[in-house]
Amino acid sequence: MRRIFTLSLTVVLLFFLFPISNAFASQYPDIIRVGLNFRGSAVSSVSVNAEKGIEIGYSDGETFKLLLESSDNKSFIIRKDGYFVLTEQGQLVEYTPTEGVPYKGAVIGPIHLKIGADLPDFSAAQTFASAVKKSGMDAYVAYDGGWQIWSGFYHDLNTAEKALAEAKELLEIEDVSIIQDNRSRLVIYDSGFNVQMIYGGKDGFMQVWPKQDNDPYVFSANGRRYRGYLEIRRYPDSDLTLINILNLEQYLYGVVPAEIEADSPLEAIKAQAVAARTYTYRNLKKNDNWGFDLANTVEDQVYRGYDGERASTNRAVDETKGKKMLYNGSLAHVFYFASSGGMTADIKEVWGSEIPYLISVPDPYESETSPNYIWERTLTAEEIKSILFVSGVEIGDIVSVSAEEYSPSGRVTALRITGTKGAITYYNKDTRFIFNLNSQKYTIQSAGNAVVKAADGTLKTLALDGRAYVSSAGTGVLSSGRTFFAVIGSGDRIHKVSTSSGTYVFNGRGWGHGVGMSQEGAKGFARQGYNYEQILQHYFTGITVE
Repeated sequence: MRRIFTLSLTVVLLFFLFPISNAFASQYPDIIRVGLNFRGSAVSSVSVNAEKGIEIGYSDGETFKLLLESSDNKSFIIRKDGYFVLTEQGQLVEYTPTEGVPYKGAVIGPIHLKIGADLPDFSAAQTFASAVKKSGMDAYVAYDGGWQIWSGFYHDLNTAEKALAEAKELLEIEDVSIIQDNRSRLVIYDSGFNVQMIYGGKDGFMQVWPKQDNDPYVFSANGRRYRGYLEIRRYPDSDLTLINILNLEQYLYGVVPAEIEADSPLEAIKAQAVAARTYTYRNLKKNDNWGFDLANTVEDQVYRGYDGERASTNRAVDETKGKKMLYNGSLAHVFYFASSGGMTADIKEVWGSEIPYLISVPDPYESETSPNYIWERTLTAEEIKSILFVSGVEIGDIVSVSAEEYSPSGRVTALRITGTKGAITYYNKDTRFIFNLNSQKYTIQSAGNAVVKAADGTLKTLALDGRAYVSSAGTGVLSSGRTFFAVIGSGDRIHKVSTSSGTYVFNGRGWGHGVGMSQEGAKGFARQGYNYEQILQHYFTGITVE
């Protein structure tokens, strides 16, 4: 039982969680803090449990102090101390008091009564709470800088003041006071919405630990299982920020299968594991102002916890343990994506910066049957006008859309859109994002124009109207009398070409930004017998894997 750690036990615990025996451990820590819910995804409550029990307490940054525990898989609900309605259907719904109560049911608020003086420990507080309940008044344990007895969840001050007078008369004591709303408090319920206790929040951040009997050592938060333990924070004007704190290698167990398919070739998965580990090391403390390192979304790396783990990806993490990419002795900037369409991008083509090991390289082993290796999207002039308008650009009716510049890797680096009231040009990554395209590697066909590759490898635009063609039916001359016609391109793929000035067909290759490692390409390299170090050194020119 971990109620209050002694100083010596704290030192031992920190030794195992945060090894400090050498410079390497200091530079590459073993522990990571992952944001599960934060900012816009923050939640007003969380249900927690573990198969063989949990411990709920708080940490001041040095010690963990136990508040409440269970020895079975019973769930606790932890919510912010705020304004809620317990509906007739048994749902706890938050509401804003200035907007009125939206549902029928019991109204719950963050104003309470404190009864009597502070007590020496949880047991004494429980005993006193039981005595108060026998008098006919609700009571529960609270920890707010000391063990106390509170009563009520009042939604306004007038109701609390009336309850105060009634409590003094019923209990025949004067030592009853009102506890005002506080944005740091948390309430702990059992699954039947019976209050177990309130934590004041000013002594440290609440944490939930699985008991040591749990094997595997995991806990559940809102129905998903995670290794390590959970920290719950309240910030001003925010719901609950949930942070999973765990071993960094175990974190990668939950990342790698979310970023690359678990049935991929093992060496490709290993390359992904090293890339994800390097990204993690380089971006620790990225979200320090919110109390965690990395988000669990594509904002950083997708992380799905214990439930997302797979045996093959865990093996890849284990067999590359500690391996990372370095350039001239420093951690490399790491980017990866789904498919390059045959050649990766130089970073300056996408974000405008220059990094010597993030240059365009051939990607010879991607399968042309992989998802979105070849893709197509058609937009009408009206759709383009609407997209621009939503983004704050108004240039009238669309007259033309043209790729003005291509990079050596075949990516659009300047996209000009002309309208009856003006024109706008997008550059680099924005040539993709303005129309939410799969990649920057595309050509545009419209109004009988087609982009073709000349003998010298350059891209050219040809006006097709009036040109001779050969089809299965014989020869003929193209005319604008039809809306679409089809042409056969590389790989015998059929592409639609528009003869209408109001339609633009984007024919593209690849999926993602194109910088760094292509995951589909890595699979291809692995199938050709390359190992993970060779794969990484192909995509990140000049790096070492150490």
